[in-house]
Amino acid sequence: MSNLQSSPAWGKLLTVGLVTTVLVAGAIVTLRSSPDADETTEAQVTLRAVEAEQRDLIEFTNIDGTLQFANVTTVEAGTEGIITDVLDEGQILARGDTAYEVNEIPVVVFYGEVPFFRIMSEGVSGNDVLILEENLASRGYHTFEDGDTGFTVDGTFDAQTTEAVNRWQEDLGVPETGTVSPGDVVIVSGPVETNDVMVDIGSRVQTGSMIMTVNVTSMVGGFYSAHTGAIDLEVRSGEIDSGQVLYSVDDLPVTAIVTQVELGRELSLGVEDGEDIEVLEQMLVELGFDVDGGLEVDEVFDEHTSQAIEDWEESLQDEWDDQVIDGVLSLDQFVTVDEGVTVGAITSHDGDQLATGTELFTFGSDTNSRIVSTAIDVADQAMLAEGTEVDVEFPDGEVVTGTVTDLARSSTIDPLDPTAAPQLAVEISLGSVPESAAELNELDVEVRLVDDLATGATVVPASALVATADGGFAVEVANGNSTSFIAVDPGLFADGFVEVDGIEPGTAVVVPS
Repeated sequence: MSNLQSSPAWGKLLTVGLVTTVLVAGAIVTLRSSPDADETTEAQVTLRAVEAEQRDLIEFTNIDGTLQFANVTTVEAGTEGIITDVLDEGQILARGDTAYEVNEIPVVVFYGEVPFFRIMSEGVSGNDVLILEENLASRGYHTFEDGDTGFTVDGTFDAQTTEAVNRWQEDLGVPETGTVSPGDVVIVSGPVETNDVMVDIGSRVQTGSMIMTVNVTSMVGGFYSAHTGAIDLEVRSGEIDSGQVLYSVDDLPVTAIVTQVELGRELSLGVEDGEDIEVLEQMLVELGFDVDGGLEVDEVFDEHTSQAIEDWEESLQDEWDDQVIDGVLSLDQFVTVDEGVTVGAITSHDGDQLATGTELFTFGSDTNSRIVSTAIDVADQAMLAEGTEVDVEFPDGEVVTGTVTDLARSSTIDPLDPTAAPQLAVEISLGSVPESAAELNELDVEVRLVDDLATGATVVPASALVATADGGFAVEVANGNSTSFIAVDPGLFADGFVEVDGIEPGTAVVVPS
């Protein structure tokens, strides 16, 4: 009988006369049969022993996803005709650039959030007119060459706006109609990179035909003078911070307050409580103007708030002599800016007398981020609730952590498979992507969903688990020069390992070599 020790369940499974070599912790241990064994039946089997570990074990389900840019816009034809010029994929488009031509008429890029939906001409007004005027002003058509003030950027298409449109059309080499149609421009929110170009030169398009898709790389807006006066720009390139003086009007500073909260009223003692007060107080504390330490950042404007404003105004007076010190935040003292906004192009107007609507500088915020689009069965929606962190695996094997930022509220059914379960669209934001995917517009990826989790489990390689004759399971444990079988209860299987109950971490278990 071999000197291998076994439980009764394993007695019939052992072979008499075996010479077993067990590798434990890097050493080879040879186990021989008893001297009475028939040497002609001896054999040698090489086994390997590894230590049971204690760690978290996670079981995943992978679902298909697509990596893409977070802000993708489709460019559609605004008129019918023949494509006479079009950009290639991967080219950058900025304000004033030509995206494509129809019948040799250029279609140019303007920045904005409202599409042109009608023919604009003298006498109309609205947000579309405002965007037209902002873009014309940014392109230099706001002021005549002799220095006289042109149109006011106010959303009203008047005679001065007509004149600016005519000058713009003359420079484009198109008929000077003084009117602007939806097909004349492409409205995007900032600089874009062409993605999928769907037409070629010579293609015939109808109104609404898809021309291309573009990735919006940043959101761009313009800052326009809200009144007439002598403007001196203080702003410089870079991200805008709360408390930064952006410019001055008639020697009075205008300060940036970075916030998403609307600040649309004068703030002073006696005003109604509100979030705008809390935003102001937070800025004053961060700038170090809570001199007496009594300012509480809340929604209440009290004497400590007023004193902190006075301290701030005194510091501004060191450079701007006309700064009034009154402990009141007036509307002409600040401008609100979204978080993450960076200064773009600065228009040189320092010291000039400028009219309302003159662009002083552009600002932008980066949107060149990536998302993963996927879908999940309605029944499983809790697995991808908004805010959930998930792992995204790329084709090269690299795994990146993402966060669910949007879960659709309406389900869809695959039109090619009406029997399929209803699904909800999901968006997952990614802070970064592997270098291998950095230049790709789209890429198939896998989203890992946690099906089961065993925290601090004792685990062994799944190959160490052996079925016993009584229907249970066991592992073979190495003890010095011998091995024995110990019954275990298996739990979660994942990544080639199995959770076991019945042995301690550090136990050497035998696995096939």
